[in-house]
Amino acid sequence: MSTFKVNIPAGPLWNDQDANEKAPKVAAAHQGKWTGQWNTVVESEMSVIQVELQVKNTGTDSFVTDVLAGPLWSNEDAKKFGPAIAASYGAEFTGQWKTIVEGKMSVIQIKYSF
Repeated sequence: MSTFKVNIPAGPLWNDQDANEKAPKVAAAHQGKWTGQWNTVVESEMSVIQVELQVKNTGTDSFVTDVLAGPLWSNEDAKKFGPAIAASYGAEFTGQWKTIVEGKMSVIQIKYSF
């Protein structure tokens, strides 16, 4: 299966020992594997870790949840933008969505497979 690498925020990491303890769990939370690479992007506030991810996650287990999607105005909007938003989480858009703050924010339902 194809893979790719991305940087994921991990909060402040203070040194290699701190990264070695925290980064594998952060990567696993995103269904990925830490590559061993990390760097500080905002001193004392934010570091990023490099994570290798599968293009498509598969498995017999799944988890469904809602994620923020910005304002969506219609089913057509949800169909157009939902798959890309879900893919950014390594998940699939289920087709379900709702507005949570009129004119400001909607959520879409996504499904993780693992």
